Amino acid sequence: MRAPRLSIIPARAATDRELKPRDLQVLCVLGRHTDELGWCRRSQVKMAREMDCARSTVQAAIGRLTRQGYLEQFHQETESGRDSSHLYRVILDPIHEDVSTVQLEETDREDNSPSCETSSKLACRSVGTPADVSAPPAGPESAPPAGPESAPMLTTPLNDPLLKEREGACEREEVKPEPPPVKHLPPAKSNRVFNSLMDGWPGDRGSSPRNAMREFEKLTPDEQLTALELRDDWIALLRSQGRTLFPAPSKYLADKLWLAVPKGFRNPEHAAKNEKASPFGKMWGAIRFADLMREPYGHFPAIPGALQAIFEKGGDLAEREKRSRMAKYGWPKVKTMHERAVSGRKGVVSVPALEALTALFVEVHRDSSAWIAWRDLHEKKGWPWFGPDRDCPEWVWMPAPPDDPGAYRTPFDAVRAALARFEMEHAKLTERQAAE
Repeated sequence: MRAPRLSIIPARAATDRELKPRDLQVLCVLGRHTDELGWCRRSQVKMAREMDCARSTVQAAIGRLTRQGYLEQFHQETESGRDSSHLYRVILDPIHEDVSTVQLEETDREDNSPSCETSSKLACRSVGTPADVSAPPAGPESAPPAGPESAPMLTTPLNDPLLKEREGACEREEVKPEPPPVKHLPPAKSNRVFNSLMDGWPGDRGSSPRNAMREFEKLTPDEQLTALELRDDWIALLRSQGRTLFPAPSKYLADKLWLAVPKGFRNPEHAAKNEKASPFGKMWGAIRFADLMREPYGHFPAIPGALQAIFEKGGDLAEREKRSRMAKYGWPKVKTMHERAVSGRKGVVSVPALEALTALFVEVHRDSSAWIAWRDLHEKKGWPWFGPDRDCPEWVWMPAPPDDPGAYRTPFDAVRAALARFEMEHAKLTERQAAE
């Protein structure tokens, strides 16, 4: 069955500022199915399906159209008392006085003959009355002869000088350009930037993640990245001023407090020899593995129904999917490090407190058996991997085992011993820093 080609609606609705775009869409959908008097019967459920929206949205639009005088609706019930599809009438013309009311008033006249004023009302087209109202009969007298003067010109929208003048004025008005669309970071990257911004915030006074996220989403992508980049410098600036209490992240984002960081100011804590940890280097690797020592802290989105069914069934497939999901969302800081390192070979700010752990690292070739063993170990633990091998440099610094790698039975045993050594040294370092 072909779809309707036309939709008949009042032209004034196209420029009515009181209507919302969804209201006009509902009116157009109804106008596709009306008869010559504007009537149609439509299901709100089907209309919502046609417009790909909720039924409540359609109901709200119909309510506004009815209040603005564009639509009439009539509730219908079946013989069983259940609701059926409603009747709607698209009001194409202004509503005049009801003919039935005029006739009722005229029946009280003694001579039962309509006055001239009433006759003119009956001659008007009556909107909203039944279609079977008969026109008044013509009188037996002949029409009066035409006078010598010329007939008055009927003013129409085509020859109305005032209307043309108004249209010309509208065309001369300066058209304001529409603002450019707001760009946003991809959802996954936006979540990682936000989590990195919130991670390690000094103090927890008033640190509401919900309020911070609301202010974070109001920023442009460049502002979001700059807020993360200058966060540590801003904290160091406040500490250099003797501040011990810090504003909440929501205030930091809402007031754009990172703009207070003077140009050229650097965090004294990061002014060590390796201020910037080069990607895939020793300090970069120490920061990366130190973050992986934490429990997963990222934001995990809702589990889709199909994936939930796999989890409930269990088995090897379920375990693989759980590890894959954890690698994708569990450590947003590590994911951000990978993206920056692969996309533009950008490093991260050095952490002098981890300098002692860099002595545990050795270079590993990306085509070696040790590289493959490290990749397998990451997959087994549910950790994020660097990505495709082609995006990594030829040599990458990774933790070394306590003995010669050749002393182990397999490369996997060697990298597992290297990771255990790093975990032990990292735990000792954390305890010493806590004691200090």
